[in-house]
Amino acid sequence: MTEGRRCQVHLLDDRKLELLVQPKLMAKDLLDLVASHFNLKEKEYFGIAYTDETGHFSWLQLDRRVLEHEFPKKSGPIVLYFCVRFYIESISYLKDNATIELFFLNAKSIIYKELIEVDSDVVFELASFILQEAKGDFTSIDATKSDLKKLPALPTQALKDHPSLAYCEDRVVEHYKKISGQSRGQAIVNYMSIAESLPTYGVHYYGVKDKQGIPWWLGLSYKGIFQYDHQDKVKPRKVFQWRQLENLYFREKKFSVEVHDPRSRASVTRRTFGHSGIAVHTWYACPALIKSIWAMAISQHQFYLDRKQSKSKIHAARSLNEIAIDLTETGTLKTSKLANMGSKGKIISGSSGSLLSSGSQESDSSQTAKKDMLAALRARQEALEETLKKRLEELKNICIREAELTGKLPKEYPLDPGEEPPTVRRKIGTAFKLDEQKITPKGEEEELERLEREFAIQSQITEAARRLASDPHVSSKKLKKQRKTSYLNALKKLQEIENSINEHRVRSGKKPTQRASLIIEEANIGSEDSSLSDALVLDDDDPQVTGTPTFSPVASPHKGLPPRPPSHSRPPPPQSLDGLRHLHYSRPDYDKSPIKPKMWSESSLDEPYEKAKKRSSHSSHRRFPSSGSAEAGGL
Repeated sequence: MTEGRRCQVHLLDDRKLELLVQPKLMAKDLLDLVASHFNLKEKEYFGIAYTDETGHFSWLQLDRRVLEHEFPKKSGPIVLYFCVRFYIESISYLKDNATIELFFLNAKSIIYKELIEVDSDVVFELASFILQEAKGDFTSIDATKSDLKKLPALPTQALKDHPSLAYCEDRVVEHYKKISGQSRGQAIVNYMSIAESLPTYGVHYYGVKDKQGIPWWLGLSYKGIFQYDHQDKVKPRKVFQWRQLENLYFREKKFSVEVHDPRSRASVTRRTFGHSGIAVHTWYACPALIKSIWAMAISQHQFYLDRKQSKSKIHAARSLNEIAIDLTETGTLKTSKLANMGSKGKIISGSSGSLLSSGSQESDSSQTAKKDMLAALRARQEALEETLKKRLEELKNICIREAELTGKLPKEYPLDPGEEPPTVRRKIGTAFKLDEQKITPKGEEEELERLEREFAIQSQITEAARRLASDPHVSSKKLKKQRKTSYLNALKKLQEIENSINEHRVRSGKKPTQRASLIIEEANIGSEDSSLSDALVLDDDDPQVTGTPTFSPVASPHKGLPPRPPSHSRPPPPQSLDGLRHLHYSRPDYDKSPIKPKMWSESSLDEPYEKAKKRSSHSSHRRFPSSGSAEAGGL
């Protein structure tokens, strides 16, 4: 399902946010998006839920993708609810006023929808605070009754418990008159104080059965797990605080908790046999509901642990009077611009693309930065459009000039929508020929400059390679061979660069240069009879060469290179680098060194080298000296 799926998120202020959720969208990102509509900072108390097939709330797991959850198989968009998931002892521990406003909206919603049980008299008092928060002080009975019909103040069950609607309205009016003069913030604080004192507030209820099939209510909250009679959600029969919890698990239709109970005795019904004081309690329901109960229990227990560990870091609770003043000064809950486009009961269309959002209230500085960025982008767009307009005009002029020469308008001529191409006639006598030497393209000059720089660098590299190849202190034949080979390669590359330079110079009408050729010629003269060319044909283990000839560098025609040995008839210099190797094979007279090689052998530490003594010709392996002998055998 690559095109995504439509979702409708019900917000706490009775508005609906319609989204197209993509398959890869994470639940955490969806929560961020919804929270951004309220500029919400403290997102850790909220969640997104859906109603499963049993009628209970099942919450989206933030570490999973949205569409991976098991939604009811119904046609139409997925219906989701944004509401409070984790409750706390008091709103005084909340840092941000927006969070308190949402807690207030959430409390009104769960009481009006009868998700928790509230006594009728308490409902009337709470309804009066809702009127005071929304409408201000009491004005008239008729206006109050009209407002009560519009506001979510009186649950259906409260109307059923009393003889008539008029009776309920009169009771609300009585309370409403008593609180006249309270500010909006005071009304919210008083409403939340009463709601937080209710025994059912902050409890998530699930219908389960025990092993005998008796129905119970299982309540989960930030305090622990509670078991209620099916006819009474107020007073729990069993209480399992989170600090008593040892383990909790589920399997198909069974949900179990292990709690530490010192009063319990060893029993075969325990899951762990070796430890006393551990009691196991089990409840049963359908697999989907059992899984939802287990997930909620895990999350509530983790929330308890997180608050316990961070209590030292929790800021001091604000007083209710301070909260009331702040709520009055800030006014009603501020929502984002997108949220303000919709009104109560209307649908807000969200982005169907990347549903990521900051999830926090944006400061004035960030808003200013965004405006500045938008203005800069618009200015850049205008500049680019102006540049494009100029370039199009230049292109039109060039195309018209070409058409005047060829008699045909080029296809690259830009035309506006509905514009007819212009009629252009070829001019007579306008053909002419330019001197190619005077119209060298700009690219040719740049390329020639680049090659000249490369030639200068390669010249330095070649000179360095020559000095290394001519180092008289190197005794290793292999290293000599490598350095001389590197020198020849450097010469070859230098010649290639000069060839490229000459091609450009010829095209520009300039004379070619011969700088590299002169360097190569000097190198050939200075090394035609030396070991420079021999390095390419002789191996280190050649049995015919056992020593390295040395010459005085004074007579060398090229500084630092070995001089030529004396000869009566010198062959002509080679015309290329390959001629060095060819000359070596074609002139066997130069294979023999003018100085006869001498055999050396290791003698002692005081005189490390001396002439080797005569040995039998059939010896071909190293002999180690016997004890007492002062001479080591040579190769």
